[in-house]
Amino acid sequence: MSETGEEHTALFTFGDTQLDHEGAQAAPDTALSAGGQGLAGIGRQLLEASGSEARQALMREVIQRAGFDSLCYCHIVRIGEFVSRAAWFDTYSPPGWAERYGREQFFQIDPRVAYACRFEWPFAWDLESMFSTPMAERCEAFARRFSHAAKQAGLQSGVSVGLATGNPLEHCIITLSSTQTGRGWIADTTLGEAYAIGVGLHTFIEARARSLLPSLTADTLNDVQRSILRFVTQGLSDREMAESLSMSAHNVGYHLRQLKKIYNAQNRVQLAYIAGCILGD
Repeated sequence: MSETGEEHTALFTFGDTQLDHEGAQAAPDTALSAGGQGLAGIGRQLLEASGSEARQALMREVIQRAGFDSLCYCHIVRIGEFVSRAAWFDTYSPPGWAERYGREQFFQIDPRVAYACRFEWPFAWDLESMFSTPMAERCEAFARRFSHAAKQAGLQSGVSVGLATGNPLEHCIITLSSTQTGRGWIADTTLGEAYAIGVGLHTFIEARARSLLPSLTADTLNDVQRSILRFVTQGLSDREMAESLSMSAHNVGYHLRQLKKIYNAQNRVQLAYIAGCILGD
């Protein structure tokens, strides 16, 4: 795992060969056509593939037949608007894109991330109109850097899909991209094909890499840690927590630092957000 630039953000990538398992099934059914009934069964065909080479041939074929040039698949832990950690499946991404995207913190400026985390249906995008709303000068410079990098990688337009993971803090984002400019080429059938491809790959990967990111739960906390986490959601000060727990404010501060470390939270606000999601009471 490599740090991407900010102290609390980390990105790691994995590839198709890491999903191989013993007892591989029969060779895939290669009669798969974008837009046809076979596309809905891509998850099954990935399962039946004889290995990573067969899967890659299958996926590259359907990606291209649907009109795309590349596919980016990532899981992120998102605390409010901040992406804390990310796991990236980079087999079908442009070479070096995943590493650059993480290193330069593009998660923080890419508007597709916020949309995909809110809505679970495919949406079209294009680089030319991605940043059409006014923004601060500093953000404009960041957006220009992102756009330039995406253009260099051949990511001019495409379709993104957000999928639920069962964890309120974790999201899966799949983006199929093309070198074509504008989004006029993206028809309703293209959106459907992108969704089918994304769901099929997601189903296959999830079954083999369930723990892509550290699980954020309160299961391993002791009673004191759990109490402090609950107090954080209530807005109590360190002194108020200390009085309630009959301990010093110094000890409360220590536990808070440990909790931030456990949950990769940058500050008290992020820790409160996480606590509200995982305590469930």
